[in-house]
Amino acid sequence: MLNLTPSLTNRALEETLPSWGVLILESHHGPDFEMEFRVHDFVKVLYVISGSGHVHVAEDRYEVGSRDMVVVLPGRKNRVEDSPNSPISCYVLCVHRSLLSFDPQAVSALPLGLLPRQSHFAQRIERRLRRLLYQQLQNSPLTPLAMVSNGLEILSLISSHRVDKSEGLTDLSQEPGVDEMVAYIRHLDTHFFEATTIDEASSSIGVPRRRFTQLFRGVTGQTWLNYVQELRVEHACKLLETTDRPITSIAFECGFAELSTFYRAFRKMREVTPSAWRRARAD
Repeated sequence: MLNLTPSLTNRALEETLPSWGVLILESHHGPDFEMEFRVHDFVKVLYVISGSGHVHVAEDRYEVGSRDMVVVLPGRKNRVEDSPNSPISCYVLCVHRSLLSFDPQAVSALPLGLLPRQSHFAQRIERRLRRLLYQQLQNSPLTPLAMVSNGLEILSLISSHRVDKSEGLTDLSQEPGVDEMVAYIRHLDTHFFEATTIDEASSSIGVPRRRFTQLFRGVTGQTWLNYVQELRVEHACKLLETTDRPITSIAFECGFAELSTFYRAFRKMREVTPSAWRRARAD
């Protein structure tokens, strides 16, 4: 019979990185878990799956629970302390600082300590951590490349993660779900080409579709579809002006699955065809 009960540990797992510099650990703490302070030369991201407690980073102490994330920069002493009767289960991502040497500002751009808790952002990070676990277990010639690329992607997401309620949220800032919606919209602004359906979008932040549409319109003043298509068309306009790429290629890059849908959206928002838009700006 398959044993689905995770193995428990009462000591912190060894953080020995492979030669390519990325390691992912899954740690399930036992009732007597203890950890001494550690200092290391890699970036550590601790993602709490369940349980509660505190994460100590240098002189700071952060209270953590499910879906909380803590970033530990190289050279900072750190340890995890579980709450009584609530042992922590967590993912631990380790990325060696040498992988960031191409940019002298890369490490300093990362936030230190506890990240703001947002369901949508946490889900995105958790999916990528699980992907890393899968890749690490494959032990194939492609494992190093896959793990490095995904590890750096996670750090990139973390470094760009910001919370700002000040933009257009005066009347909504206290409503449940607004933090998650703001995080989703910020992600959408740079990943509009990945958007699929409103059902997938509402599911990603864990709210019903009706509530999602209300929150989205309250924050942006637009419907989800109109907002997404405006982002796509705006990007298409830039490509039409600055490149000679085929219109079919531009439509695909912007996230339109069908060329006819791209033409309809473009004409609706710019009142001309993509070809006419390109010709007018070439004159």
